[in-house]
Amino acid sequence: MPWKMASAGTFIAAKSVCARPRIAGPMSDCLLLDAGNTNLKWAISRNGKMSAAGRVAYADNDLMASLSQLWPLSTAPQRVLLAAVASEDRVQALRRWVESSWHVPLEPVLAQAQACGVVNGYTQPGQLGADRWAALVAARHLVPGALCVVDCGTATTLDVMDAEGRHRGGLIVPGLGLLRTSLFEHTAGVRGDAGASAAGLLACDTQAAVSIGSLQATVGFVERLQQEVRELLGVPLTTILCGGNAPDLLPLLAGDTRHEPDLVLKGLNIIAMNKS
Repeated sequence: MPWKMASAGTFIAAKSVCARPRIAGPMSDCLLLDAGNTNLKWAISRNGKMSAAGRVAYADNDLMASLSQLWPLSTAPQRVLLAAVASEDRVQALRRWVESSWHVPLEPVLAQAQACGVVNGYTQPGQLGADRWAALVAARHLVPGALCVVDCGTATTLDVMDAEGRHRGGLIVPGLGLLRTSLFEHTAGVRGDAGASAAGLLACDTQAAVSIGSLQATVGFVERLQQEVRELLGVPLTTILCGGNAPDLLPLLAGDTRHEPDLVLKGLNIIAMNKS
């Protein structure tokens, strides 16, 4: 059964996650894959227009069996682009499934020295994660001016790009879950659920103290960098948040901050159009 369009006769830029996006019609499309450490996200690009995004957490069972249920395509996509920070085992499972099911190659996206209006700031461009590279490409095309791109996932990454599209560098720190887990696993008297959340400024129990404290630490990290980057560049700065923990940070960050949940997929879409 072929996939249906995101809406009648049109494709949309994804603003929300749906369980199983499907698209109908002849498949001359590009499947975009964002394989993170925790979740696999995907969307379809047709003539540069992106369908609503889908997402699934990695299961303990065989990934390929899960893909057969998620992507019951009767006709193969023309291309499959992948931005991956997932383990090599998961990447190879994706490759085997794509190539055996559709007989098209899986195209890993790697950071370039310069492409799509972005100049990579790493001394060894290929060391920049594919997800960060795709996010920078999308940000460059979505918002003018100097940008701070913060991906709030398993790790929290922060990348700065000036108004001319030059990537000035970035930082990586543990994500909210890793901050909480490190306390629960490496301290004798601190116990709790790393996935639990709490609200407020100060906590009155240990679980909430870890939850709120890790969130405030991450917010402080982002705000400090925002301030220093604004002083460094001497221009206004827009911050773009993506990743699973972005909704937790968004209400706590001041200034020009916006949430783009499918930023990596949007970057892959731009890269796909430039490679067609």
